[in-house]
Amino acid sequence: MKKTLIVYHSRSGHTRRVARALAQRLDADIEEIRIVQPLDGWLGYMMCAIESLAELTPALRPMRRRPADYDLVVVGTPVWFWNVSSPVRSWLETHALKRRVAFFCTMGGSGAGRAFASMAELAGREPVATLALIDRDVEPKVGERMGAFLGALHAHRRPAARHAPRHAPAHAAA
Repeated sequence: MKKTLIVYHSRSGHTRRVARALAQRLDADIEEIRIVQPLDGWLGYMMCAIESLAELTPALRPMRRRPADYDLVVVGTPVWFWNVSSPVRSWLETHALKRRVAFFCTMGGSGAGRAFASMAELAGREPVATLALIDRDVEPKVGERMGAFLGALHAHRRPAARHAPRHAPAHAAA
């Protein structure tokens, strides 16, 4: 079984940069969640708002990798109007995640808490770690903020002692 899969959606490129950095640091497979009908330009921005606020689920293009083949699935989303993006919502609704999950998001300013709560509900499980980055901090601070997130992921990779206490998920907020 392969170790880690990173799946993400990115409209502006911020989430893509974080996903690629994580994939490199974790030696993980990576796959982008793509919608059938792209949301470009101003009209696309408005559709993103509507889809996010109404919690709609757009049709997705087929993906090559299956999350069931991985020990850990890391899911990344931009925050759209204080919520998980509609493509990531669609992906989480269509994939039963049976193993460990972690979440990351990029955002203009706020909304990570609500996005992560929605993602956990859709995934049917709590993440072992979360990472939230404000868009303007993606380039200068991605490595700095990624440290605690990666540490939490690595801690959950190691076999746990039989009677070890359960630790709360690590959070690396912006």
